[in-house]
Amino acid sequence: MSTKAPLPPNFKPPFWATKEFRLLLIVGVMGCSVLGVLIFDIGPMLTHGPTKAAKKVDPNAFVPQPATAGGTREVKFEGILEKVKDGTSIDDQDESYQYLIRYLARAEAGQISKEAKTVEYPYYSKMPVEMRGQTVKIMALFLTSNPIRVDREPGGIKFIHRTYLTDLRGTEGYVVDLLEPPQQLEQRSLVSMDAVFLKLGTYEGKKGPVQAPLFVGKSLRFVKERMAADPGNLGTGTIAGLAVFALLLLVVISARIMKKSRPMGPRGPAISFETSKS
Repeated sequence: MSTKAPLPPNFKPPFWATKEFRLLLIVGVMGCSVLGVLIFDIGPMLTHGPTKAAKKVDPNAFVPQPATAGGTREVKFEGILEKVKDGTSIDDQDESYQYLIRYLARAEAGQISKEAKTVEYPYYSKMPVEMRGQTVKIMALFLTSNPIRVDREPGGIKFIHRTYLTDLRGTEGYVVDLLEPPQQLEQRSLVSMDAVFLKLGTYEGKKGPVQAPLFVGKSLRFVKERMAADPGNLGTGTIAGLAVFALLLLVVISARIMKKSRPMGPRGPAISFETSKS
């Protein structure tokens, strides 16, 4: 019957054979598991927006209506806007433009808001004829605004305030002629408005002619709450924070284990230098 050889009295096992190493290994595996779950499981859920199927449908969104028998469609504003031509200058103050200013000068803001619908930006260029005269609700970023005199002062309005906006991504533009001057706003302030789509108008931009949807509206509203942070950026920041916290926790635990595993100094009585010489 074989027996284990006795260990020397001063034998110190290697670190990999100690209880501290086993504990450190368990902590390391758990830490890596937590990081893996954060990065590969929870991360995608936080950083990816909702799928198309999960996106909430706006019940007040504009929905193109199929053409009725004979190809007729709803005619708005007594047919006055039927004469409007797309691609013409935004500076034209024709009969249709004058009519809209007169109408909005007399209309109640509450009624305009009630009729407003949210519209996907591509509809303006894809179907401007069907969109003409539609009251829309827009949320965008403010760029600039300038007063312009109105011919014949329709509805008692002497000046409109031509305001340029961009969509929340900063890629598409709007031009809206407001009856009321907007308040002092910084560039890219978040604003909203209810306005009537008139046409696709053109104007001279810094790099040549620009075409953008032209609206006539009553006033501009400043949205006090800034745009919410992008969900993707928010999720990425959360994941990064949790990952850093997990790593720091792993480092602290490892340091404590390593400290405990260090050999202690001799605990016997100290021998003086003189005694050792004798």
